[in-house]
Amino acid sequence: MPKTKAPSKTKKPAAKKAAAVDHHEPEHKTAEKVMETVLKEQIIEATTERLDQWVTIECPHCGEGTELHVIADMDGQTIDQDCGVCARSYVAHVEIDEGEVHVGTEAA
Repeated sequence: MPKTKAPSKTKKPAAKKAAAVDHHEPEHKTAEKVMETVLKEQIIEATTERLDQWVTIECPHCGEGTELHVIADMDGQTIDQDCGVCARSYVAHVEIDEGEVHVGTEAA
């Protein structure tokens, strides 16, 4: 009986590994791009100045002073308040212009 040579198994696994790396490479590059975008957004977010201040306002009824916490998202909003002293309602109008906060109050 003639001897036959058994096929070599060392080449096939190497070919499969190469194919596996090529198959996942686009996913790896996509993940890198996503991570770069997220890191850029975080850097921009960290360096952006945020408006966050307390503004003194007065009740239009009794003149009692109180503070209103103002953030950038409140630009153009109207806020209903009740005075802590006379318990009457008033409205505070918030306007933000180039980082400056302007709050006006009027009786409700």
